[in-house]
Amino acid sequence: MPQYEYKVLKIPHVQQTYYCSFMACFGWQVQNIQESVDRVVNRSMGFSNTTNYGSFNANTYFHPHTNSASTYGYSRNRGWGSQMNMQVTDVESSLTITFFRDANIPYLGELNDIEKRFFAATPAYLQRCKQKDRSKENQWPERIAVQTCADQGKAVLARGKQQAQTQTTTQQRVEAQASTSTTSQEQPAPIPSEPPSATIRETEVTHNVFQGNQPGLQIRLNFNIKNRKGIQCRAVTYFFDEKHNPLQDVNQRFQTANGKVSVGSTFKPGFEDCYYNNYILFLPYGELDQKDGDYRLGLNAKVYDEVTKAFLASSPDIFFHYVQNGQSMRGESIATPATKTAIPEPPKTPARTSQKPAPSVKPVTIPERPSFEEYSATFCKSRGWDVLTEDRKVFLQGLEIWYKDFRSAKPLAFHKKALDLNPKEPTYWQWVSSAYSDKLKFDEAIALLQKGLKEIPNDPVLLTSLGYAHIRKMDLDSAQKTADILSTLEERSAKYSYNWLLGMIAETRKDFKTAIQYYDKADELSDPGNSTFLGMNQKRCRELMKQKN
Repeated sequence: MPQYEYKVLKIPHVQQTYYCSFMACFGWQVQNIQESVDRVVNRSMGFSNTTNYGSFNANTYFHPHTNSASTYGYSRNRGWGSQMNMQVTDVESSLTITFFRDANIPYLGELNDIEKRFFAATPAYLQRCKQKDRSKENQWPERIAVQTCADQGKAVLARGKQQAQTQTTTQQRVEAQASTSTTSQEQPAPIPSEPPSATIRETEVTHNVFQGNQPGLQIRLNFNIKNRKGIQCRAVTYFFDEKHNPLQDVNQRFQTANGKVSVGSTFKPGFEDCYYNNYILFLPYGELDQKDGDYRLGLNAKVYDEVTKAFLASSPDIFFHYVQNGQSMRGESIATPATKTAIPEPPKTPARTSQKPAPSVKPVTIPERPSFEEYSATFCKSRGWDVLTEDRKVFLQGLEIWYKDFRSAKPLAFHKKALDLNPKEPTYWQWVSSAYSDKLKFDEAIALLQKGLKEIPNDPVLLTSLGYAHIRKMDLDSAQKTADILSTLEERSAKYSYNWLLGMIAETRKDFKTAIQYYDKADELSDPGNSTFLGMNQKRCRELMKQKN
């Protein structure tokens, strides 16, 4: 599966269209948009009015012969009042947009440089956009600066696309010629004698992902499958309402055989015990086929064996909130979307043979990550560090930080200090250069490794790192020259690295069959005690070949 890199921007609402359109010029796609409240201000005011009036009418009679008087009359009082209160709440919110793109996109370094210039030019342009008169906006220097970056990014993307198409056409011709001589020799995959089993270890659902300008939900599966090498299987997700009734499909696009909404894809495991850590499925919201309204829907994922016609594993149900209003569609998880408690379903025994009942399938136990003490002990042993010198102690301090958080920039200072203390240790050169390469500073990494080769001439570790840095920079000619130097060395590790580098060069050129041949040779020369990564490069190449087809 392809690997992605991500970028998160927090912006005002009015800048959504600007960033979404311009970021596409550098290969970024919108994965998710979330609205967050930044500030709430409550204001209230009141008004009251009261009016009263009255009248008094009386007659007084004085007795002529007595010292007394009598008064007769009446009085009236009238009034009314009114009161008005008003409360206003001001809410200031912003958008958090998550972008993603292929981590192996061609000319990545060039795109990053153009993108940096775009972000540097953006504040001045957005500031000028606040003025009322925008009739001559296309002539603004600020607009020209950001538009130039966008045009350059589009040109780089087009160049990368054209290069990929050219390489694909060439590879198809080579594969077509090779396939004519091998088609008659291909044999169907043998059916394993052991019963198949699978375990879905994790199911992660991400809502409001945009793919092909369509909003939808992305399902990421983490599962393993046993005893199905070379046999077609399927990963599929089914959708249902809150009463667990399957959703009915209406356009025959994303559906099961009986017309229910689903999304899935087929795969063929390359090994008897195969792990898929990032298997992606995507369903546009429009394919849920619902009328306008507010819904509580659910889904669950399954692994299906297309030979035995049995489900091998199933995830727990995951519910989500879905709102549709015309062209506006949005989803939101009701519970935590990541689930790691899936229990595999026992496989069904095929009825065509009288085999013994299949044993119950036990869930795979995921091994815990070793402690740093265990990891560092293995690390030192593999490099022959029997005595912890001062430089090694400094290096291990940085290694411990890296082991806890591999994204941290702090280990680099410790590794540089260890390199200063002992420039004859190739491990230090290798780790410092890798830190530069991970930040896409390939020129700095290459210069550092070339300096290291002056200290330790023809060291296989440094030559391998140098060749790989050239490959990541897309300088394949320099990588080939480095591999040629490795071919002249007698060490077994040098011969391994030579074949591995040639495999990487061929894979970068999309010549996957040649890459597999070199990876096979490298595996034959690998350390007999380290079989963890055997076949992984070949597996990746075969998956890339399937995607091309």
